[in-house]
Amino acid sequence: MDKMKKIGLLGATALIGAGLAALSEERIKEFVEEKIEEGAISKEEGKMFVEDLVSETKKQKVNLEKNIIEKLHGAIQMADKELADLTDKIDEMKMQELEAELEKMKSLRKAKN
Repeated sequence: MDKMKKIGLLGATALIGAGLAALSEERIKEFVEEKIEEGAISKEEGKMFVEDLVSETKKQKVNLEKNIIEKLHGAIQMADKELADLTDKIDEMKMQELEAELEKMKSLRKAKN
């Protein structure tokens, strides 16, 4: 696989992870604001809760991105190996065809003589 495509794929994965983290942080804040308005928790508790959850969410996002990147690297390496194997097989088949054609030409030359 082309290196630029690999980088693009990994970059897209990172952006998706960042987008999910931002969305999660926004939802966490909305949830906590609702609980503060309901009187279920104090502002200070809400602030600490948001900080803890956002921190944990970011850690999980980093771990998720790391796992995705590792899986993508593995898939890319496997695809690269398969491509190299196929290229080798194609080269071998071309060589066999050329050798067969050469033998055919030799036979024709012998038949003329």
